[in-house]
Amino acid sequence: MTTLEYFFLIMLGIQLIHSIEELSNKFHEKFPLFPMTFKFFLSFEIIFFSFWTLIYFVEIPLREYLMAFFVLLMFGNGIWHITWYGIEKKYVPGIVTAPLFVIAFTIFYFQKIF
Repeated sequence: MTTLEYFFLIMLGIQLIHSIEELSNKFHEKFPLFPMTFKFFLSFEIIFFSFWTLIYFVEIPLREYLMAFFVLLMFGNGIWHITWYGIEKKYVPGIVTAPLFVIAFTIFYFQKIF
């Protein structure tokens, strides 16, 4: 298993826990960009997680690039939640697990450059 695959799986696991936190704390009602129903958000989460799980198991030409993109995307997701918390100054759905994305990405980054 490569370092990228290892951290991809870590980020995927964090994302699963993160999604559960968001779903159980009404992220769909508090998301500042646009309102959505619980059903829409749950459907998005299932499709999103399924897509990235499929990327891990299926050998396709751009697999490594997609995995690297996902790791970076989850880092951005963590930063966004932390920023949202800083703006709101109160609990926002996903803030408990968001720092895990930043920590995992930082470890991944420093493993790749050293």
